[in-house]
Amino acid sequence: MNTIRNYLDNMFLGIPQTDDVIRAKMELLAMMEDKYSELKNAGKTENEAIGIVISEFGNLDELADTLGIKEVIENKTDISMVSYDEAMQYIENSKSTAPKTALGVLLCILSPVTLLLLLGLSELNLITVKEESLIAVSLAVLICLVAAGVSHFIRFSSKLERFEYLQENVFELDYKTEQAVRNILEQDEQSYKSAVNISVIGYILCALPVIIIPLMLEIEGLSVISIAVTLIIVAFATYNLINKSAVHEACNVLLQQGDYSIKSKSNKISKTISKVYWLVIVAIYLGYSFITNNWTMSWIIWPIAGVLFAAIKAITDGLS
Repeated sequence: MNTIRNYLDNMFLGIPQTDDVIRAKMELLAMMEDKYSELKNAGKTENEAIGIVISEFGNLDELADTLGIKEVIENKTDISMVSYDEAMQYIENSKSTAPKTALGVLLCILSPVTLLLLLGLSELNLITVKEESLIAVSLAVLICLVAAGVSHFIRFSSKLERFEYLQENVFELDYKTEQAVRNILEQDEQSYKSAVNISVIGYILCALPVIIIPLMLEIEGLSVISIAVTLIIVAFATYNLINKSAVHEACNVLLQQGDYSIKSKSNKISKTISKVYWLVIVAIYLGYSFITNNWTMSWIIWPIAGVLFAAIKAITDGLS
């Protein structure tokens, strides 16, 4: 039944939501549901029933006069149609690009780890090198890892550039394409949930090193190393989440649900704030880290920024 409702929503894309249009939409939904129930009672399978309902009621132009919205339909804004091949190509490209993107994120998160480990080992007197030399080498490694990570983003993001309109613009899918995408989403559901479960556990456990080690062992060097261990756990949890969520994310984009719903796409305020927000956070992180040279603590900016962003997004979504 949700498939019929989603299909109906797509039928009314680009049509001004006047009282007459809303009334017509509810009438059409009632007719489609009644027909669906009739077909199911007659022994049709769910897919057969949905297919018949859509073939009978799926042409809004033919029904406009009966529903009393012919004039409104004639002024309907054109909505682009995404083909089956285009949708499948987007999912395939998202899946193949995900490991490379995830690796880029992994490298960026791991970039301060060398600095933390060397400083910790130095404080434990396990290595006898001047602190200036340690910092110089560590910063060189940090910059190389960030450069490698950014290089991955640039090299592999081009495969998805031509699909950016799917995230930004409202579009339609025909019944065959929508069903195919929903089937892929359903098949990937278990893998996605497992990845989320593992990564969430990783994010929770990553706090243990910075909590337990300083309490049990009051050794300053180990405290610094514990932060490095936390970052390593976060890095691999994030890699797993990005790598395994590509198909789920692509399907949500194509089905225009979640963060890619028609309502979210029309919320220009939220999109603008999101872009500016993360640019400012990156600037704050890099500025603070280089000015204070306090790389051992500056990483905490990211989890704080994530929590604040969720709050800001909830507020901006409420403005739409």
